[in-house]
Amino acid sequence: MNRSSSSDLEKDGKRSREEDGHATERLSHLPEPIIHHILSFLETKWAVRTSVLSRFWRCAWKHVPVLKLYSNSFQQYSSFERFVENILSLRHPFTVRSMTYAVNDELELEEEDDEEEEEFVKVIKYALSHGIQHLTFSLFYIVDVQDTYGFSDLFGTISNCNLKTLDLFGVHIDGGFGSSGFSMLTTLELGQCLLASDQDGDFDPFSNFPCLKKLVLAHCKHLDSEVPGHERRLKIYGPQLLSLELELVWSSHMEIVAPRLKFLCLEHDLENLKFSNLSFPALDHAYIHIYDDFHFMEGNKECATKGSISLLQALSNVTSIKLHSCTIEVLFWFILLL
Repeated sequence: MNRSSSSDLEKDGKRSREEDGHATERLSHLPEPIIHHILSFLETKWAVRTSVLSRFWRCAWKHVPVLKLYSNSFQQYSSFERFVENILSLRHPFTVRSMTYAVNDELELEEEDDEEEEEFVKVIKYALSHGIQHLTFSLFYIVDVQDTYGFSDLFGTISNCNLKTLDLFGVHIDGGFGSSGFSMLTTLELGQCLLASDQDGDFDPFSNFPCLKKLVLAHCKHLDSEVPGHERRLKIYGPQLLSLELELVWSSHMEIVAPRLKFLCLEHDLENLKFSNLSFPALDHAYIHIYDDFHFMEGNKECATKGSISLLQALSNVTSIKLHSCTIEVLFWFILLL
C-alpha cells in the first residue's frame, strides 16, 4: 500500500469517528422523552450499553419505561439473573409500561437452582408494583408441559393491578388464575401452558375477567381427571369476549360460550376437535383450519362426526367465513363417509 492510500484510509477513519461523534451529539440534544422512546425499542441489555457514550447517556436507560429481558443474550442463567437484579435495583422507580421476561431453551441452565422460582416471583412483583400495563412472561426452556411453574406460585394473590395485556408461555394455569384480580385485563395470550385445577369439577379460568376482549390459546393442554368417568370440561366463558384464537388446544371436552364474539380463528387437528357446547350468536368473521394428518376420520367416524357437526352448527350464523384448503378436504371426506 502506498503512502497516499494509507493517508486516505486514516482520513476516512477520522471522518467516520467524527461523524459518529456528531450523530451521538445530535441525539443527545433530543428531548429526553424522545430518547427514552428510542431506547424502548432496544433490548434492555443494549440500552444499558449506551451509558458508555457520554456522561449524558450514563443514566438515560434508567428512565426507559419498557424492559426487554431476554436470556438468549447470556451464556448462563446466573449471569442473566445478576443482570436482571441490577436492572431492577438501579433503574429509577418510575412506571414500567411494558416488560418482556423470556427464558428460552438456548440458555445453559444450572442443574438445580432452588432460588430460580424466587427470582421469577421477584420480577413479576416488581412489574405489578410499578403500574405495568403489558407483561410477557415466557419460560420456553421447559420441555414437558406438566413441569411448568404454577400461576399461583409465581403471581400469588393479586388484589388489583393495571395490567391490560398479559402473555404467558410455559406456565401452569391453576385454580388461582380464575380468581385473580385482573379487573382491567383486555388481552390474554397463553402458549404452551398447562390448564388444570386441583378443585373438582369443570375448569373455568376465564369468566372472572370482566374486561377481557381478546383471548389466544396456542398449544395448551387441559389436564383432565385421572378417574375414569369423571372427565372435566375446559370451559371458556367470555361475556365480553370479541376475539378468540385457538391453535391446538388438547382437551377431552371443551365448552365455549361467547355471546358477543365477533371473530373466531380455529387451527386444530380433527382428532382433538372435541367440543361439547359452542355458542357464538353474534359471530361476524371466522377462519377455520382443520386438518387430519393421520386419517383419524377413517377409523373414528362417530367421534369425528360429532366434533365436526358441533363446529358447523356453531358457525351457522357467521357473516363471513374463510376455510383453509385442508378444511375443505376434511369436509369432502366427511361427506363421503356419511
